[in-house]
Amino acid sequence: MAGLSMRRVGKVFSNGFAAVKEFNIEVEDGEFIVLAGPSGCGKSTTLRMIAGLEDITSGEILIGGNRVNEMETKDRDVAMVFQNYALYPDMTVYENMAFGLRMRKLPEDEIDREVRWAARLLNLEPLLDSMPRTLTGGQRQNVAIGRAIARRPKVLLMDEPLSNLAEEIKVQNRRELKRIHKELKSTVIYVTQDQTEAMALGNRIVVMNDGEIRQIGTPEELYQNPCNKFVAGFIGSPQMNLFDVVVEQAGDCAALALGEHRITLPKEQSVPLLEDGYAGKTVVCGIRPEDFRFGKDCEGAAKDGCVEAMIQVQEAVGDELFLYFQVDKVGFVARCKEGETGHPGDKVLVCPDASRFYLFDPATERIITNQ
Repeated sequence: MAGLSMRRVGKVFSNGFAAVKEFNIEVEDGEFIVLAGPSGCGKSTTLRMIAGLEDITSGEILIGGNRVNEMETKDRDVAMVFQNYALYPDMTVYENMAFGLRMRKLPEDEIDREVRWAARLLNLEPLLDSMPRTLTGGQRQNVAIGRAIARRPKVLLMDEPLSNLAEEIKVQNRRELKRIHKELKSTVIYVTQDQTEAMALGNRIVVMNDGEIRQIGTPEELYQNPCNKFVAGFIGSPQMNLFDVVVEQAGDCAALALGEHRITLPKEQSVPLLEDGYAGKTVVCGIRPEDFRFGKDCEGAAKDGCVEAMIQVQEAVGDELFLYFQVDKVGFVARCKEGETGHPGDKVLVCPDASRFYLFDPATERIITNQ
């Protein structure tokens, strides 16, 4: 296995479209890195540049300390797992997994050893003589993964490998991927637009949008300390509530105005707002769904931090409830335990935890202050 370096890597297509801009990352040997972001953000193009399937326009890529910009794909010692499995329909599972090794002209006994090793790792041994058409989607995906890891590449590249699977199979295969990575200690670059998948798999996540890196961090860092509005809204399920408020001076503190409602911020959050001249200006406020209190739990909360709202929709997910409600025509979603609130149509007292607010500049989208 090996580490990976990408230094100021860019990709501009012949029509002038800049798909990837100034991509910089240092990946340690054995890390599981997830490139995450919406469709068209440049994550798959980045993966293809690492593989050598796309030429880079600028910058350099190093694998194991060796520059690979001009190397052909076959010489980079990487393996790629595609979204559509890309299995040969007229070959057995064994033959599919052996194909890449045979292309490298390895001895048959070595090919057999590596294929059976990968099959054991992925629980595919009973299926080695089967044809792909007889397999489930999850089994086909495991064959594609087995074909890749049988080569024992320096870097394993995976382009949305679970996106075509049913949700139950997807969760199961996610667990399998974590187990395999832990056992192999391989360097993995994984692409997905599913933030739940990214949070579950990545040692670190690279959040991308419009061809740019917006933030790199562990799942916890991205969730607790997003550096901009895009990352705050992308990471988390349900998404962070984001809404416009006006900053007002309230003595030594700042207050946030949403229509006729006012919420006074703690002093430590007020200071950056007031010192940077946001008083009288509109900013974007964010709050996670779990950072609301309801009904009797609001007792002791500041009066200007509570508002009466009508529950519109209630969704039960296991022992959790997602409540949807509006305040001054702004929609919110809250996460709470069953039995803590009312039912659709009921009016309840809602208290956001002001100490858990995230505040963003509306022009730059950079964070101003958070808890």
